[in-house]
Amino acid sequence: MKAEERKARGFEARTVEGPRGPVAFERWGEGPPLLLLAGLGSRARLWGELPRVLSDRFTVLAPDNRGVGGSRSGEPFTLEGAADDAALVLAAAGFASAGVVGVSMGGLIACQLAARHPEHVDHLVAASCAARLTPHHRRVLRFFELAFTRLAPAEAAEALMAFAFAGAFADRYPGFVDQAARLWTLAPEDLPGALQHVRYLQSGWDLRPVAARLACPTLVLAGELDPIVPAALTRELAAAIPEARFREVPGAAHSVLAEGGAVLLAEIIEFLGTCLLYTSPSPRDRTRSRLPSS
Repeated sequence: MKAEERKARGFEARTVEGPRGPVAFERWGEGPPLLLLAGLGSRARLWGELPRVLSDRFTVLAPDNRGVGGSRSGEPFTLEGAADDAALVLAAAGFASAGVVGVSMGGLIACQLAARHPEHVDHLVAASCAARLTPHHRRVLRFFELAFTRLAPAEAAEALMAFAFAGAFADRYPGFVDQAARLWTLAPEDLPGALQHVRYLQSGWDLRPVAARLACPTLVLAGELDPIVPAALTRELAAAIPEARFREVPGAAHSVLAEGGAVLLAEIIEFLGTCLLYTSPSPRDRTRSRLPSS
């Protein structure tokens, strides 16, 4: 996207200093705040065109995960620390609370954010993530570790696309998948941080006690054909969250937000619109208005 269009979309790249180190994030648009939390090894750029698309309705905030991009330095990655980083981004942007969408590892961070800082999360959408480490996840994480350490970054990204998208989607939209591989290709300086994410997750997690404390409206999404986080494991997370809605996306693999297309995106926006209120970033002018549901 050209600089002129970025400016027109209200794009801003910022870094905020926090107790755990710097946190870089992108900000797009004006409207109700929406925080996007990406997965393992991911900078904000992984979202591709989604922040621009959502900026017609929302103020979109997308941080780099601890250990990569502008958040590369600082304390080691943990889910709890990443949740605190996310809360810091909201405060730096001038919002008391927001809708939160987290995918894959970002879904785990989003759950921790809702548990540790419940006042900051109006709604939660968690996609393609599991409540706990299983033997299957250990094998998946070992694959990530081998891909990062034995392949060039572009080759590792290409290999991972075989699991990120279902075959039918990849065959129908090969250019989209090629672009996703480019976005997900690690910069050499981000490799240590990505490996830190892998090794942290390999040490194990169990969000079921955390999930049981969540009080915000929650939508949990799974891909029917997800080989990285099988739908049954995502359903287990949904079952642990009081009154959570669960949606299995037919024919989708791990990248459910992309594979679900405009229909799923509209459903997410409608879910966020059920009770999401807009709080102006200006502390002197706190106005509230309903988010359109379509």
